[in-house]
Amino acid sequence: MTRQVNVDGVTRDATPEELAEIEARASEPAPPQPRHLTVLAFRNRFTRAEKIRIELAAIDDPAASAESRARAATVRVGQADLAAATYVDVDRADTREDVQAFEAMDLLDAPGRALAILDDPIQAHERYTG
Repeated sequence: MTRQVNVDGVTRDATPEELAEIEARASEPAPPQPRHLTVLAFRNRFTRAEKIRIELAAIDDPAASAESRARAATVRVGQADLAAATYVDVDRADTREDVQAFEAMDLLDAPGRALAILDDPIQAHERYTG
């Protein structure tokens, strides 16, 4: 099979080596598509009850223990990062850590919810395309 290639503006038959390279590139898997969600789509992966628990967990109580105050600060930091985000990359380590921390703090509805929020397939209406 003859295949034409264009090299420096000159069209010619491909050499066997060029044909092999063309075939190799054609069989390479496509790079993975980034797993970016709109901020609203990411928030909508949480139930209303989860969002309420997260909001309540973010409230600082100056009379609380240092551990409780650190937990509230952890939640506030995650919320501030989300508020500043253009999109949410569900494969980023810090995003995953935040959602898994919410589960560890019992802010999510059930065990395994963190992975469902992070790893469920991204639907077309959720995808950030900017």
